[in-house]
Amino acid sequence: MARRLPGLFVPSDVNTIHDPKIRAAGFKAELLFRRGNEHAKSLGSDGYLWKYDLPIFGIGIPSPSASAQRLVEVKLWRDCGDRWRIEGWMKWNLSQDDLKEEKELRRIGALKTNHGKGHHTESVRDCPLCNPSEPLPL
Repeated sequence: MARRLPGLFVPSDVNTIHDPKIRAAGFKAELLFRRGNEHAKSLGSDGYLWKYDLPIFGIGIPSPSASAQRLVEVKLWRDCGDRWRIEGWMKWNLSQDDLKEEKELRRIGALKTNHGKGHHTESVRDCPLCNPSEPLPL
C-alpha cells in the first residue's frame, strides 16, 4: 500500500538554494517565496497570491513588501495588479482542474473495485459498472 501524505503539501526542490534568482533575491525574499508557495497551495489558487494577504504569509519578515518587490525584480513572481503570479507554479503543481479530474478518476476506480469485489449487492447510482451509460470496453 502506498504511503499517504498527512495533508496538503507544496513541492520544495532541494536545489532551490542554488537557483540564481533565489540567491539574487536574498534570504528574506526566499522565505517569502517559500511561504507564498504554501499560501497559494492552501488557497487552491493555481499560483496566485492576493496582495492584501501579504501580512498573513509575510508575518515576521521585515519589510515583506520590499521582499515581494525583489521577487518580482528577479522574475520569480509576476505583478498582476492586485495579485502576484508565482512564475514556476505549474511546473511543480497540478492545476485545480487537473486535481479535480484525478480525484474523480480515483473515485470511479474505487467504485469499480468495490463492484468487482462484490461490496455492493444492489445497484449503486454512481457505479459505472452497475449503471453503464455506454458499453464498457472488453
